[in-house]
Amino acid sequence: MQLLLKDIPLMEIEDNGTCTVLDADRLPPALRRDKVAFTEFIEWASNRTLSIGRSFAKEILNTLRLSQTNRYAVFRACRGLSLEDSYWIRQEGDHKTWKEVNLFHNPLSLFITEVSLSGRNIHYSANAAEKRNIQTPELTTLGASAKGWIRRDGMLYLHKIGKYEIPADQILTALGIPHVHYFISSETEIDSYLTKERKEWIKGTGEAVVNAALFTSEDTALVTFEEFKIFCEYHGLNPYREAEKMDREFYLKMQIGDYILNNNDRHEQNWGFFMDNKTGKLTGYCPLFDHDHAFSDYPDVMSQTTEDDITLYRAASAAQKELAMDLGALKQMERPVFLNERQWQGVLARAGMLLKSPRT
Repeated sequence: MQLLLKDIPLMEIEDNGTCTVLDADRLPPALRRDKVAFTEFIEWASNRTLSIGRSFAKEILNTLRLSQTNRYAVFRACRGLSLEDSYWIRQEGDHKTWKEVNLFHNPLSLFITEVSLSGRNIHYSANAAEKRNIQTPELTTLGASAKGWIRRDGMLYLHKIGKYEIPADQILTALGIPHVHYFISSETEIDSYLTKERKEWIKGTGEAVVNAALFTSEDTALVTFEEFKIFCEYHGLNPYREAEKMDREFYLKMQIGDYILNNNDRHEQNWGFFMDNKTGKLTGYCPLFDHDHAFSDYPDVMSQTTEDDITLYRAASAAQKELAMDLGALKQMERPVFLNERQWQGVLARAGMLLKSPRT
């Protein structure tokens, strides 16, 4: 078996578990070293696949008759292909090329998208050859909410259940903080993958289906902070200090944005960096994404992006002292869609708290 970056072999993995590194500089950051143990490869590969805790993960796996407990087996079944980067595996007897298998340009198995968004069980019968050619990003799309990829006008869009992406987008735009833009999915789009019953259920819960364009490409990959942290710790570096050095202004803006949104879900897979696939070098932060757990009711949400165990307020207050960001644009906004008055007043109150922070 080979681990490749597009058509470039990076590592050979023998049946006995021996891993031979061919190009260490372009290996996934979590594996970037001269010698890789098979257990390390399995851990990286397993972390690449969807968690059983994701909405409708069981339905996706059941439809494809894949293991719910062996994430490495899921990784092998889909060649490890993802829309986050251009890494994949080629196993014994597989003669496909990157052009033939990559998810960026090849047709996707849309029935799996329907399962991932609706939870509807679909009978999938396939011969052995077809099962070796599962073409879906759903097995390597991380996160907990129901979501699925749709191609439209030659571009890929992630549709998900998560109304709070819309007000978060509006607020971050007003603050000038780089982020992924979300839009409410059209009825035509929703009708293509959701049943009437599922649509009514979503409406009844007060949720909405939203979408965002893919922000990675064949040439530009996402490296999550989780993977960056593994790389740094292996090489004796402090990941938080290295993240700050990458782009201190962006790092500080993230603290401010997360506090104003009261976002309790900026875990290590929900922020990260862009990587140039040609060189394997990180080029800077990717825009902020995944805000469907923002506007939490909890008053003292803890930061997940700082080395010290502190609240979002303390992290944002320290950032605001340095940046002195103009937060006045929030006062000029009307209450964003999907936020009730209490939530909106909470946003304004948190902005006010930062403006009261003493300058040093």
